[in-house]
Amino acid sequence: MDAEVEEVISAFVDGEAIEASDLASALARPGAREALIDFVRLRSALADASVPSDGFVRDMRSKLVERRRNALSRPLRLVAAAAVLVLASLGLLDLRRRLGVESQPDQPPPVARVIRYEPGVDWVPVQGR
Repeated sequence: MDAEVEEVISAFVDGEAIEASDLASALARPGAREALIDFVRLRSALADASVPSDGFVRDMRSKLVERRRNALSRPLRLVAAAAVLVLASLGLLDLRRRLGVESQPDQPPPVARVIRYEPGVDWVPVQGR
């Protein structure tokens, strides 16, 4: 069946304003009767479920109360998360300091000892080089 025919039948079942000639030509098509019955069944199935059951309402109210309780603990969670971030940052800074990853100064380190080489004593010059 054509999608346009289904739209006309669906609009009729939903109570929308349609032309009588459009409905008549849509119902004359093959499969239109079955589509009309399907739309009516769907409409009635949805109409029955428009009011939630008492058990569903009770469950949802208890979950909403539980969510409200959790909302009160949200600031506490944010404070705890901030504390964890601060402690982690301090730990990383301390780790960098302990590992010596801190920025190197532009000057060489101070001299700890001086090693002197004397020609002929500590090394011998080679001819031809």
